[in-house]
Amino acid sequence: MQLDSILTVLQEIAPLEYAENWDNVGLLAGHRGRTISGVMTCLTLTSITLQEAIDAQAGLVVCHHPIPFKPLSKITSDTTTGKLLLDALQAGIAIYSSHTAWDNARTGINQQLADMMGLTSIKPLQAFAQPKSVDETVGVGRYGIASGAETTIGNLLQRLQATLPSIEPRHTHGSEHLVSKIGIVCGSGGSMLALVASRGCDAMLTGEATYHQCLEAESLGIAMLMIGHHASEAFAMKSLASQLQTKLPSLRVLASQREASRF
Repeated sequence: MQLDSILTVLQEIAPLEYAENWDNVGLLAGHRGRTISGVMTCLTLTSITLQEAIDAQAGLVVCHHPIPFKPLSKITSDTTTGKLLLDALQAGIAIYSSHTAWDNARTGINQQLADMMGLTSIKPLQAFAQPKSVDETVGVGRYGIASGAETTIGNLLQRLQATLPSIEPRHTHGSEHLVSKIGIVCGSGGSMLALVASRGCDAMLTGEATYHQCLEAESLGIAMLMIGHHASEAFAMKSLASQLQTKLPSLRVLASQREASRF
C-alpha cells in the first residue's frame, strides 16, 4: 500500500489541524510514494523500538512523540536524534506522529481516559474554534462528571487500573477524598492547570506534573492525580494500531511490544 494512502487514514483518525500550534506533527521522514506493507505504533522512537520495527519489517513507524521535535540544523550520528533518524532512513522506515492531534481527537487519548473513568457529560476543556473544527466534541483535554455525581480519588484510580494495570499513581489528596468534576490532560499536563480550574474542576488527571504545579493545584482546591507520562499515553498507541488495522485490513499493523515504562 502506498504510504500516502495510509497517511490519509491516519488523518481521518486524528486530524492534524487538531494539533497544538507548537507541535511538530505529520510525516516527519520518508517518501509519500513508497509502498508500505507493515506499520508499527509506539509512544517514542528509541533504539529499542526502532530495532523492533526493523525486525518486524515495518516500513512506517507511527510514534506519539515527534522525532525530530525541534528544527535541526544538521543530521549526524553525533546526536541521539540524528542517529535515530539516519538509522531509520537507512532501514527504509518512514516516521509519522499525530501527537497532540491524537491527544485531542474525538476518539483520542484524553477521551479514552475519560471513558475509562466512567465520566459523564464529557466535553473538551477548550473546544476548537471554527474553521479548525465544527465538532464540539473535540478540543484540548477533556472534563466530565464522576459517575453518581461524586466519587473518591481511590475509586477513580481503581477504574483506571482495571484497564491500565501498569499505572503507578500518585496524588495530592488522600484516596478517600471526594471529587465530582475531573479535568484530563494526558502526558505532561500540569501546565494546563489554569484551564482545568476555569472549568470548575475539583480534580485533575494527568501523566506528570511538577512539584510547584502540585502546590498550585492544592491552593486552588484541585486534587492532582498523576499516573505517569508513559502510562497516560502508551495504551492509546495500541488502540491507534487497532483503529488503523480496522480501516486498512489488508495492511499489517502492530503495536510495540518491547516498549516499556522505565521512568
